[in-house]
Amino acid sequence: MSGGLAALARFADGITLATLPSEVRERAALVLLDTIGVMAWGSQDAFLRQLRSRYSRAYSPGKATVIGTGDRFDPGLAALLNAAACTVTQLSEGHRRSRGDPGPHIVPAALAVAEVEGAPGEALLAAIVAGYEVAVRAGLALAPLNPDHHVHGHWASLGAAVAAVKLLGGGARELQQAIEGTAALLIYAPTATVIEGTTVHHLYVGSGLQAAIGVAYGVQAGMTTSSGTLEGHVTRRSATSFDASKLAAGPDPAKPTYEILNNYFKFYPVCAQVITAIEAADEIRRQIPDAASVRAVTVRATAAAVALCGGREAHTTLASKFSIPLMVAARLLYPGQGLRELHAIDVQDGALLAMMRRIAVVADPVLSPPYPDARPVVVEAELNDGRRLAARKEIPAGDFAGNPIATTEVVAKFDQLVDPILGKEVTAKLSGLVLSIASCPDVRAMTALTRP
Repeated sequence: MSGGLAALARFADGITLATLPSEVRERAALVLLDTIGVMAWGSQDAFLRQLRSRYSRAYSPGKATVIGTGDRFDPGLAALLNAAACTVTQLSEGHRRSRGDPGPHIVPAALAVAEVEGAPGEALLAAIVAGYEVAVRAGLALAPLNPDHHVHGHWASLGAAVAAVKLLGGGARELQQAIEGTAALLIYAPTATVIEGTTVHHLYVGSGLQAAIGVAYGVQAGMTTSSGTLEGHVTRRSATSFDASKLAAGPDPAKPTYEILNNYFKFYPVCAQVITAIEAADEIRRQIPDAASVRAVTVRATAAAVALCGGREAHTTLASKFSIPLMVAARLLYPGQGLRELHAIDVQDGALLAMMRRIAVVADPVLSPPYPDARPVVVEAELNDGRRLAARKEIPAGDFAGNPIATTEVVAKFDQLVDPILGKEVTAKLSGLVLSIASCPDVRAMTALTRP
Protein backbone atom coordinates (compact mmCIF):
# COMPACT_ATOMS: atom_id res chain seq x y z
CA MET A 1 0.00 0.00 0.00
CA SER A 2 2.82 2.44 0.84
CA GLY A 3 3.94 2.27 -2.80
CA GLY A 4 0.48 3.22 -4.04
CA LEU A 5 0.15 5.99 -1.50
CA ALA A 6 3.61 7.31 -2.33
CA ALA A 7 2.74 7.33 -6.03
CA LEU A 8 -0.49 9.20 -5.27
CA ALA A 9 1.40 11.75 -3.17
CA ARG A 10 3.88 12.27 -5.99
CA PHE A 11 1.01 12.75 -8.43
CA ALA A 12 -0.58 15.35 -6.15
CA ASP A 13 2.77 17.06 -5.70
CA GLY A 14 3.22 17.36 -9.46
CA ILE A 15 -0.14 19.05 -10.04
CA THR A 16 0.25 22.69 -10.99
CA LEU A 17 -1.98 24.91 -13.04
CA ALA A 18 0.43 24.58 -15.96
CA THR A 19 0.27 20.77 -15.92
CA LEU A 20 -3.53 20.59 -15.89
CA PRO A 21 -5.59 20.21 -19.06
CA SER A 22 -7.88 23.16 -19.72
CA GLU A 23 -11.02 21.10 -19.06
CA VAL A 24 -9.72 20.16 -15.59
CA ARG A 25 -8.93 23.79 -14.78
CA GLU A 26 -12.39 24.81 -15.92
CA ARG A 27 -14.11 22.08 -13.90
CA ALA A 28 -12.14 22.99 -10.79
CA ALA A 29 -13.21 26.62 -11.16
CA LEU A 30 -16.81 25.45 -11.60
CA VAL A 31 -16.59 23.30 -8.46
CA LEU A 32 -15.24 26.35 -6.62
CA LEU A 33 -18.04 28.55 -7.96
CA ASP A 34 -20.79 26.06 -7.11
CA THR A 35 -19.47 25.45 -3.60
CA ILE A 36 -19.14 29.17 -2.86
CA GLY A 37 -22.74 29.66 -3.98
CA VAL A 38 -24.00 26.84 -1.79
CA MET A 39 -21.97 28.09 1.19
CA ALA A 40 -23.31 31.63 0.78
CA TRP A 41 -26.91 30.43 0.69
CA GLY A 42 -26.47 27.91 3.49
CA SER A 43 -24.85 30.49 5.74
CA GLN A 44 -28.23 32.21 6.07
CA ASP A 45 -29.64 29.20 7.96
CA ALA A 46 -31.04 30.14 11.38
CA PHE A 47 -29.12 27.43 13.25
CA LEU A 48 -25.84 28.48 11.66
CA ARG A 49 -26.51 32.11 12.51
CA GLN A 50 -26.87 31.13 16.15
CA LEU A 51 -23.81 28.91 15.98
CA ARG A 52 -21.66 31.72 14.56
CA SER A 53 -22.94 34.06 17.23
CA ARG A 54 -21.94 31.61 19.98
CA TYR A 55 -18.57 30.94 18.42
CA SER A 56 -17.84 34.65 18.07
CA ARG A 57 -18.10 35.02 21.85
CA ALA A 58 -15.59 32.24 22.45
CA TYR A 59 -13.10 32.72 19.62
CA SER A 60 -11.07 35.75 18.64
CA PRO A 61 -11.67 37.11 15.14
CA GLY A 62 -9.47 35.47 12.53
CA LYS A 63 -8.43 35.92 8.94
CA ALA A 64 -10.62 33.37 7.13
CA THR A 65 -14.05 34.37 5.79
CA VAL A 66 -17.30 32.59 6.51
CA ILE A 67 -18.77 32.89 3.02
CA GLY A 68 -21.95 34.96 2.76
CA THR A 69 -21.37 36.67 6.12
CA GLY A 70 -19.18 39.34 7.64
CA ASP A 71 -17.68 36.85 10.11
CA ARG A 72 -14.06 35.74 10.06
CA PHE A 73 -12.40 33.05 12.15
CA ASP A 74 -9.25 30.96 12.21
CA PRO A 75 -8.99 28.69 9.14
CA GLY A 76 -10.18 25.54 10.93
CA LEU A 77 -13.32 27.12 12.36
CA ALA A 78 -14.08 29.04 9.17
CA ALA A 79 -13.80 25.78 7.22
CA LEU A 80 -16.14 24.08 9.70
CA LEU A 81 -18.79 26.77 9.32
CA ASN A 82 -18.49 26.91 5.53
CA ALA A 83 -18.78 23.14 5.32
CA ALA A 84 -21.82 23.20 7.60
CA ALA A 85 -23.43 25.68 5.22
CA CYS A 86 -23.16 23.00 2.52
CA THR A 87 -24.81 20.27 4.58
CA VAL A 88 -27.78 22.34 5.78
CA THR A 89 -28.96 22.56 2.18
CA GLN A 90 -27.65 19.23 0.78
CA LEU A 91 -27.06 21.12 -2.47
CA SER A 92 -23.30 20.78 -2.89
CA GLU A 93 -21.48 18.75 -5.53
CA GLY A 94 -20.30 15.14 -5.26
CA HIS A 95 -18.72 12.15 -6.96
CA ARG A 96 -21.00 9.16 -7.51
CA ARG A 97 -18.52 6.32 -8.01
CA SER A 98 -16.64 7.10 -4.81
CA ARG A 99 -19.98 7.51 -2.98
CA GLY A 100 -19.06 10.79 -1.40
CA ASP A 101 -18.83 14.56 -1.47
CA PRO A 102 -15.29 15.83 -2.15
CA GLY A 103 -16.17 19.46 -2.93
CA PRO A 104 -17.74 20.49 0.40
CA HIS A 105 -14.71 19.01 2.17
CA ILE A 106 -11.90 20.27 -0.04
CA VAL A 107 -13.10 23.73 -1.06
CA PRO A 108 -13.78 25.11 2.46
CA ALA A 109 -10.37 23.91 3.68
CA ALA A 110 -8.48 25.13 0.62
CA LEU A 111 -10.27 28.46 0.61
CA ALA A 112 -9.58 29.12 4.31
CA VAL A 113 -5.87 28.31 4.07
CA ALA A 114 -5.46 30.18 0.78
CA GLU A 115 -7.05 33.29 2.26
CA VAL A 116 -4.96 33.21 5.43
CA GLU A 117 -1.75 32.63 3.46
CA GLY A 118 -2.60 35.16 0.73
CA ALA A 119 -2.21 32.53 -2.00
CA PRO A 120 -2.73 33.29 -5.69
CA GLY A 121 -5.71 31.85 -7.53
CA GLU A 122 -3.62 29.44 -9.56
CA ALA A 123 -2.32 27.82 -6.35
CA LEU A 124 -5.87 27.53 -5.03
CA LEU A 125 -7.08 25.78 -8.18
CA ALA A 126 -4.13 23.37 -8.22
CA ALA A 127 -4.72 22.57 -4.54
CA ILE A 128 -8.40 21.85 -5.14
CA VAL A 129 -7.61 19.47 -8.00
CA ALA A 130 -4.85 17.70 -6.02
CA GLY A 131 -7.13 17.30 -3.02
CA TYR A 132 -10.00 16.06 -5.18
CA GLU A 133 -7.89 13.43 -6.91
CA VAL A 134 -6.47 12.09 -3.64
CA ALA A 135 -9.84 12.09 -1.90
CA VAL A 136 -11.71 10.24 -4.64
CA ARG A 137 -9.03 7.56 -4.95
CA ALA A 138 -9.07 7.00 -1.20
CA GLY A 139 -12.86 6.76 -1.34
CA LEU A 140 -12.69 4.22 -4.16
CA ALA A 141 -10.11 2.17 -2.24
CA LEU A 142 -12.32 2.10 0.88
CA ALA A 143 -15.72 1.71 -0.81
CA PRO A 144 -18.15 0.77 0.41
CA LEU A 145 -17.99 2.08 3.96
CA ASN A 146 -19.85 0.21 6.65
CA PRO A 147 -23.56 1.15 6.36
CA ASP A 148 -23.64 2.73 9.82
CA HIS A 149 -20.71 5.07 9.04
CA HIS A 150 -21.67 8.25 7.23
CA VAL A 151 -19.19 9.51 4.66
CA HIS A 152 -19.10 13.12 5.90
CA GLY A 153 -15.91 13.94 7.77
CA HIS A 154 -14.35 10.73 6.52
CA TRP A 155 -12.10 10.00 3.51
CA ALA A 156 -12.68 13.32 1.74
CA SER A 157 -10.91 14.97 4.69
CA LEU A 158 -7.72 13.42 3.32
CA GLY A 159 -8.13 15.57 0.23
CA ALA A 160 -8.64 18.63 2.40
CA ALA A 161 -5.29 17.97 4.09
CA VAL A 162 -3.61 17.53 0.71
CA ALA A 163 -5.05 20.84 -0.55
CA ALA A 164 -3.87 22.62 2.60
CA VAL A 165 -0.34 21.17 2.38
CA LYS A 166 -0.11 22.18 -1.28
CA LEU A 167 -1.00 25.75 -0.34
CA LEU A 168 1.57 25.71 2.45
CA GLY A 169 4.31 24.69 0.03
CA GLY A 170 4.74 21.06 1.07
CA GLY A 171 6.09 18.40 -1.29
CA ALA A 172 5.41 14.71 -1.86
CA ARG A 173 6.79 13.61 1.52
CA GLU A 174 4.65 16.13 3.40
CA LEU A 175 1.60 15.17 1.35
CA GLN A 176 2.00 11.50 2.24
CA GLN A 177 2.50 12.40 5.90
CA ALA A 178 -0.63 14.55 5.83
CA ILE A 179 -2.72 11.75 4.33
CA GLU A 180 -1.64 9.27 7.00
CA GLY A 181 -1.95 11.84 9.77
CA THR A 182 -5.45 12.86 8.79
CA ALA A 183 -6.40 9.18 8.42
CA ALA A 184 -5.74 8.83 12.15
CA LEU A 185 -8.26 11.60 12.90
CA LEU A 186 -11.21 10.82 10.61
CA ILE A 187 -14.79 11.19 11.80
CA TYR A 188 -16.76 7.93 12.19
CA ALA A 189 -20.20 9.49 12.26
CA PRO A 190 -23.38 7.41 12.57
CA THR A 191 -25.62 7.43 9.52
CA ALA A 192 -28.71 7.32 11.76
CA THR A 193 -28.27 10.92 12.88
CA VAL A 194 -28.54 12.09 9.28
CA ILE A 195 -31.71 10.13 8.58
CA GLU A 196 -33.21 11.43 11.83
CA GLY A 197 -32.39 14.98 10.77
CA THR A 198 -30.40 16.00 13.84
CA THR A 199 -28.26 19.08 13.38
CA VAL A 200 -25.10 17.57 14.85
CA HIS A 201 -24.74 16.29 11.29
CA HIS A 202 -23.71 19.79 10.25
CA LEU A 203 -20.50 19.49 12.25
CA TYR A 204 -19.33 16.22 10.66
CA VAL A 205 -17.58 17.63 7.61
CA GLY A 206 -16.17 20.62 9.45
CA SER A 207 -14.76 18.54 12.28
CA GLY A 208 -12.89 16.50 9.72
CA LEU A 209 -11.62 19.71 8.13
CA GLN A 210 -10.41 21.15 11.42
CA ALA A 211 -8.34 18.00 11.87
CA ALA A 212 -7.09 18.10 8.28
CA ILE A 213 -5.99 21.73 8.49
CA GLY A 214 -4.36 21.10 11.86
CA VAL A 215 -2.44 18.17 10.39
CA ALA A 216 -1.34 20.25 7.39
CA TYR A 217 0.18 22.95 9.55
CA GLY A 218 1.58 20.29 11.86
CA VAL A 219 3.33 18.42 9.07
CA GLN A 220 4.90 21.67 7.91
CA ALA A 221 6.19 22.08 11.46
CA GLY A 222 7.86 18.66 11.30
CA MET A 223 5.12 16.46 12.76
CA THR A 224 5.50 12.76 11.90
CA THR A 225 2.80 10.16 11.29
CA SER A 226 2.48 6.37 11.20
CA SER A 227 2.75 4.53 7.90
CA GLY A 228 -0.18 2.23 7.13
CA THR A 229 -2.80 4.22 9.07
CA LEU A 230 -5.09 4.56 6.07
CA GLU A 231 -5.05 0.89 5.12
CA GLY A 232 -4.94 -0.61 8.59
CA HIS A 233 -6.61 1.67 11.14
CA VAL A 234 -9.28 3.12 8.87
CA THR A 235 -10.18 -0.14 7.15
CA ARG A 236 -10.72 -1.96 10.46
CA ARG A 237 -13.27 0.65 11.47
CA SER A 238 -15.07 1.70 8.33
CA ALA A 239 -14.70 -0.76 5.48
CA THR A 240 -14.86 -4.45 4.76
CA SER A 241 -11.79 -4.32 2.52
CA PHE A 242 -9.19 -1.97 1.10
CA ASP A 243 -8.23 -2.02 -2.58
CA ALA A 244 -4.79 -0.43 -2.56
CA SER A 245 -4.61 -0.57 -6.36
CA LYS A 246 -7.26 2.18 -6.53
CA LEU A 247 -4.84 4.66 -4.95
CA ALA A 248 -2.50 4.62 -7.93
CA ALA A 249 -5.18 4.10 -10.58
CA GLY A 250 -5.06 6.96 -13.05
CA PRO A 251 -2.04 9.03 -11.97
CA ASP A 252 0.07 7.89 -14.91
CA PRO A 253 2.63 10.68 -15.41
CA ALA A 254 2.47 10.17 -19.18
CA LYS A 255 -1.32 10.28 -19.43
CA PRO A 256 -3.08 10.97 -16.12
CA THR A 257 -6.83 10.80 -15.66
CA TYR A 258 -8.72 13.24 -13.48
CA GLU A 259 -11.69 12.13 -11.39
CA ILE A 260 -12.89 15.69 -10.91
CA LEU A 261 -14.19 15.44 -14.49
CA ASN A 262 -16.61 12.73 -13.27
CA ASN A 263 -18.21 14.87 -10.58
CA TYR A 264 -21.86 15.87 -10.35
CA PHE A 265 -23.67 19.11 -9.51
CA LYS A 266 -27.01 19.14 -7.70
CA PHE A 267 -30.06 21.17 -8.61
CA TYR A 268 -32.31 19.85 -5.84
CA PRO A 269 -31.52 20.37 -2.12
CA VAL A 270 -31.74 16.67 -1.23
CA CYS A 271 -29.56 13.61 -0.77
CA ALA A 272 -28.20 12.50 -4.15
CA GLN A 273 -30.02 9.15 -3.77
CA VAL A 274 -33.34 11.01 -3.99
CA ILE A 275 -32.75 12.98 -7.17
CA THR A 276 -33.63 10.34 -9.77
CA ALA A 277 -36.86 9.66 -7.86
CA ILE A 278 -37.68 13.37 -8.10
CA GLU A 279 -36.94 13.42 -11.84
CA ALA A 280 -39.10 10.33 -12.45
CA ALA A 281 -41.94 11.74 -10.34
CA ASP A 282 -41.77 14.97 -12.35
CA GLU A 283 -42.19 12.97 -15.57
CA ILE A 284 -45.29 11.26 -14.14
CA ARG A 285 -46.70 14.58 -12.93
CA ARG A 286 -46.48 16.09 -16.40
CA GLN A 287 -48.84 13.36 -17.66
CA ILE A 288 -51.63 13.79 -15.12
CA PRO A 289 -54.02 16.69 -14.36
CA ASP A 290 -53.38 16.77 -10.59
CA ALA A 291 -52.20 14.65 -7.66
CA ALA A 292 -55.79 13.74 -6.76
CA SER A 293 -55.92 11.52 -9.85
CA VAL A 294 -53.27 9.21 -8.33
CA ARG A 295 -54.50 6.16 -6.43
CA ALA A 296 -51.14 4.65 -5.52
CA VAL A 297 -47.44 5.02 -6.31
CA THR A 298 -44.63 2.47 -6.13
CA VAL A 299 -41.03 3.62 -6.19
CA ARG A 300 -38.53 0.90 -7.03
CA ALA A 301 -34.96 1.80 -6.17
CA THR A 302 -31.63 0.19 -5.30
CA ALA A 303 -31.06 -1.29 -1.86
CA ALA A 304 -28.57 1.50 -1.10
CA ALA A 305 -31.12 4.20 -1.88
CA VAL A 306 -33.89 2.51 0.10
CA ALA A 307 -31.66 1.90 3.12
CA LEU A 308 -30.66 5.55 3.31
CA CYS A 309 -33.72 7.34 1.95
CA GLY A 310 -36.69 4.98 2.05
CA GLY A 311 -38.10 6.17 5.37
CA ARG A 312 -41.25 8.16 6.07
CA GLU A 313 -40.37 9.61 9.48
CA ALA A 314 -39.19 13.03 8.36
CA HIS A 315 -39.81 15.47 11.19
CA THR A 316 -37.16 18.07 10.32
CA THR A 317 -35.97 19.93 7.26
CA LEU A 318 -32.78 17.87 7.12
CA ALA A 319 -34.66 14.57 7.47
CA SER A 320 -36.97 15.54 4.60
CA LYS A 321 -33.96 15.63 2.30
CA PHE A 322 -33.38 11.93 2.99
CA SER A 323 -36.95 10.76 2.35
CA ILE A 324 -37.88 9.43 -1.09
CA PRO A 325 -41.61 9.10 -0.25
CA LEU A 326 -41.80 12.66 1.07
CA MET A 327 -40.05 14.20 -1.92
CA VAL A 328 -42.03 12.15 -4.46
CA ALA A 329 -45.24 13.24 -2.70
CA ALA A 330 -44.09 16.87 -2.81
CA ARG A 331 -43.32 16.71 -6.54
CA LEU A 332 -46.74 15.24 -7.31
CA LEU A 333 -48.59 17.74 -5.12
CA TYR A 334 -46.59 20.88 -5.85
CA PRO A 335 -45.12 20.69 -9.36
CA GLY A 336 -42.57 23.25 -10.35
CA GLN A 337 -41.28 24.02 -6.88
CA GLY A 338 -37.83 25.56 -7.02
CA LEU A 339 -34.93 24.67 -4.79
CA ARG A 340 -35.88 27.30 -2.22
CA GLU A 341 -39.40 25.88 -1.84
CA LEU A 342 -38.12 22.33 -1.61
CA HIS A 343 -35.57 23.35 1.00
CA ALA A 344 -38.25 24.98 3.16
CA ILE A 345 -40.84 22.24 2.73
CA ASP A 346 -43.41 21.91 5.53
CA VAL A 347 -42.92 18.36 6.83
CA GLN A 348 -46.20 18.63 8.78
CA ASP A 349 -48.31 19.60 5.77
CA GLY A 350 -51.46 17.48 5.97
CA ALA A 351 -51.85 17.09 2.21
CA LEU A 352 -48.23 16.02 1.95
CA LEU A 353 -48.58 13.41 4.68
CA ALA A 354 -51.75 12.07 3.07
CA MET A 355 -49.99 11.77 -0.30
CA MET A 356 -47.09 9.95 1.32
CA ARG A 357 -49.47 7.25 2.56
CA ARG A 358 -50.19 6.35 -1.08
CA ILE A 359 -46.49 5.82 -1.84
CA ALA A 360 -44.61 2.55 -1.35
CA VAL A 361 -40.82 2.34 -1.66
CA VAL A 362 -39.28 -1.05 -2.39
CA ALA A 363 -35.74 -2.26 -3.00
CA ASP A 364 -35.49 -3.88 -6.41
CA PRO A 365 -32.42 -6.14 -6.69
CA VAL A 366 -32.66 -6.41 -10.48
CA LEU A 367 -32.45 -2.69 -11.22
CA SER A 368 -29.49 -2.09 -13.48
CA PRO A 369 -26.95 -0.64 -13.69
CA PRO A 370 -26.59 -1.00 -9.92
CA TYR A 371 -25.36 1.78 -7.64
CA PRO A 372 -22.76 3.31 -7.78
CA ASP A 373 -22.64 2.80 -11.58
CA ALA A 374 -25.93 4.72 -11.68
CA ARG A 375 -28.87 5.60 -9.43
CA PRO A 376 -31.68 3.67 -11.17
CA VAL A 377 -35.23 4.40 -10.04
CA VAL A 378 -38.62 3.40 -11.47
CA VAL A 379 -41.71 5.31 -10.35
CA GLU A 380 -45.00 3.58 -11.15
CA ALA A 381 -48.32 5.36 -10.67
CA GLU A 382 -51.78 3.76 -10.64
CA LEU A 383 -54.46 6.31 -11.49
CA ASN A 384 -58.07 6.40 -10.33
CA ASP A 385 -59.26 5.80 -13.91
CA GLY A 386 -57.30 2.52 -14.05
CA ARG A 387 -54.39 3.77 -16.14
CA ARG A 388 -50.82 2.95 -15.13
CA LEU A 389 -47.88 5.23 -15.80
CA ALA A 390 -44.22 4.56 -15.28
CA ALA A 391 -41.03 6.60 -15.51
CA ARG A 392 -37.45 5.41 -15.19
CA LYS A 393 -34.34 7.48 -14.45
CA GLU A 394 -30.78 6.28 -14.03
CA ILE A 395 -28.34 9.19 -13.83
CA PRO A 396 -29.47 12.66 -12.73
CA ALA A 397 -28.90 15.70 -14.88
CA GLY A 398 -25.64 17.31 -13.83
CA ASP A 399 -23.75 14.05 -13.34
CA PHE A 400 -20.83 14.32 -15.75
CA ALA A 401 -20.21 10.56 -15.72
CA GLY A 402 -23.32 10.00 -17.81
CA ASN A 403 -25.63 13.03 -17.94
CA PRO A 404 -23.60 16.24 -18.28
CA ILE A 405 -24.95 19.78 -18.37
CA ALA A 406 -23.79 23.13 -19.71
CA THR A 407 -21.58 25.40 -17.62
CA THR A 408 -24.26 28.07 -17.91
CA GLU A 409 -26.62 25.97 -15.78
CA VAL A 410 -24.16 25.91 -12.87
CA VAL A 411 -23.62 29.66 -13.23
CA ALA A 412 -27.39 30.21 -13.24
CA LYS A 413 -27.68 28.16 -10.03
CA PHE A 414 -24.96 30.31 -8.45
CA ASP A 415 -26.79 33.49 -9.42
CA GLN A 416 -30.05 32.18 -8.00
CA LEU A 417 -28.41 31.39 -4.66
CA VAL A 418 -26.22 34.46 -4.26
CA ASP A 419 -28.21 37.34 -5.80
CA PRO A 420 -30.52 37.75 -2.75
CA ILE A 421 -27.49 37.94 -0.45
CA LEU A 422 -24.98 40.08 -2.32
CA GLY A 423 -27.09 41.75 -4.99
CA LYS A 424 -26.90 41.27 -8.74
CA GLU A 425 -23.93 43.55 -9.38
CA VAL A 426 -21.63 41.97 -6.79
CA THR A 427 -22.85 38.47 -7.66
CA ALA A 428 -21.93 38.97 -11.31
CA LYS A 429 -18.54 40.38 -10.36
CA LEU A 430 -17.89 37.48 -7.96
CA SER A 431 -18.95 34.89 -10.54
CA GLY A 432 -16.62 36.33 -13.13
CA LEU A 433 -13.72 36.48 -10.69
CA VAL A 434 -14.18 32.87 -9.55
CA LEU A 435 -14.36 31.55 -13.09
CA SER A 436 -11.16 33.41 -13.92
CA ILE A 437 -9.54 32.76 -10.54
CA ALA A 438 -6.42 31.32 -12.16
CA SER A 439 -5.31 34.84 -13.05
CA CYS A 440 -6.10 36.37 -9.64
CA PRO A 441 -2.88 37.28 -7.76
CA ASP A 442 -4.46 37.00 -4.30
CA VAL A 443 -7.60 35.02 -3.43
CA ARG A 444 -8.44 37.61 -0.77
CA ALA A 445 -9.79 39.79 -3.57
CA MET A 446 -12.37 37.06 -4.17
CA THR A 447 -13.26 36.27 -0.56
CA ALA A 448 -13.73 39.98 0.16
CA LEU A 449 -16.57 40.01 -2.36
CA THR A 450 -18.40 37.21 -0.49
CA ARG A 451 -18.89 39.37 2.61
CA PRO A 452 -22.17 41.38 2.44
